[in-house]
Amino acid sequence: MKNKLIIALTLLWCTLSAAHAQTDSELLQQKLAKVSTMQADFSQQVISAQGDLIQQSVGKLTIARPGNFYWQVTSPDEELIVSNGVDMWLYSPFIEQVTIMNFSDAIAGTPFALLSGADASEWQNFDVQQKEGAFVVANKQNKVNANQFTFVFDKADHISQFSVKEAQGQTSTFTLSNNKTASNLSDDFFEFEIPAGIEIDDQR
Repeated sequence: MKNKLIIALTLLWCTLSAAHAQTDSELLQQKLAKVSTMQADFSQQVISAQGDLIQQSVGKLTIARPGNFYWQVTSPDEELIVSNGVDMWLYSPFIEQVTIMNFSDAIAGTPFALLSGADASEWQNFDVQQKEGAFVVANKQNKVNANQFTFVFDKADHISQFSVKEAQGQTSTFTLSNNKTASNLSDDFFEFEIPAGIEIDDQR
């Protein structure tokens, strides 16, 4: 009788522990919630579905969740993406054009929404699995080209790498360095002032 009671209590404890165990989605949300602001250098590699190197670039990024980011490609061609959480500006000095989009429309349904600070309802659209220390995120709706996103964190819980694998198999990997908390940002840091003479493509 005593043995049966011990077994029953053990099974109950295991059941309660499993019920309260964090899901992979909850664990990723917790890690990303720690990244309220971030500044880092990045290097990007774009690999084709066949494994060929298509493109390389380097630059700097600043993120302030939710919704604010400053993404600057410095080489090989300068590009700039700025968002204040409402509007997003995509500026290409080479072609002297800036495209303006609604921030929510630009990232809707993509795992980039999670990086910039998604709410609980948006997390329900994604499946999260932890694999070999990385978090692999897939869009349950599968209605966008970038259908898989992977986050990798270092020992200090800084984002050290993230990648986007498109439906066609092409993968873009961003490796971060000099990752630190962003500080002393001006009030208008995430606003973009359009240079004079630049063509404007307003898609809002």
